[in-house]
Amino acid sequence: MKRLVATGCLFALALTAFAQSTGQTVLVPASKEVLRSYMSPDEFGKYKGAYDLSNGKTLYLIRKATRMYARVDEQGEHEITRSGNGQFQALDGKMWMELVWANDDSVSGSLNYIDESPSVAGLEPKVISIQFASR
Repeated sequence: MKRLVATGCLFALALTAFAQSTGQTVLVPASKEVLRSYMSPDEFGKYKGAYDLSNGKTLYLIRKATRMYARVDEQGEHEITRSGNGQFQALDGKMWMELVWANDDSVSGSLNYIDESPSVAGLEPKVISIQFASR
């Protein structure tokens, strides 16, 4: 009798496990790991400052202690790291940019960022892609 009860319980547990395994699956996207790249204050000094963007907004690149940050107008600051020659990306993945210097020390380039402006409920934040107008 004890074996019959034990076998019945094991069978019920096996059915429960099987029912759970055939249910819906939920995919959780993994966050992209961005490695920090150290840049000396003198080297970052070339990039530090305000950049006028073609959409009328301003990009600010600043340094606080050993960290570099970027922000567009009154949006939040994003910690950035160098990802290539003249290329930077935010550690949170919400901003990436490329700065191209000309021989006359003028700069051009592009900026991509996720707009954090208050939006209508239910709408996804959009990625803004713009060009630099001047520095």
